[in-house]
Amino acid sequence: MNVKEIIKLVACVAAQDGIISKIELETAYKLINSEIGKIDKKSFNSFIVEFFEENLTLEDYLLAISKEYNPEIIIDICYKSATSDGLEIRENFAFDKVCKFWDADISKYY
Repeated sequence: MNVKEIIKLVACVAAQDGIISKIELETAYKLINSEIGKIDKKSFNSFIVEFFEENLTLEDYLLAISKEYNPEIIIDICYKSATSDGLEIRENFAFDKVCKFWDADISKYY
């Protein structure tokens, strides 16, 4: 399984406030390793660098996610990573779009 797309989606949500904090990255790394699949720190960091070099939209990252993954787990990782340093309004809007994309109940998170 390729976790690169999930890492980039999580980064996209977390970056909506203009920065991805160290705690957001650490939270994402831990959750992806425990919930999706093992990935070494060097590969994780290289995918984050790729994310910053790309010019894609949140929708592009959502569409790139393989159907083999459970959307609830991905949504949970996005939420926990983005909220690990406080959920800023732009992150909230992005998270809302993620939930709507997969028809998830956003009220579960608030």
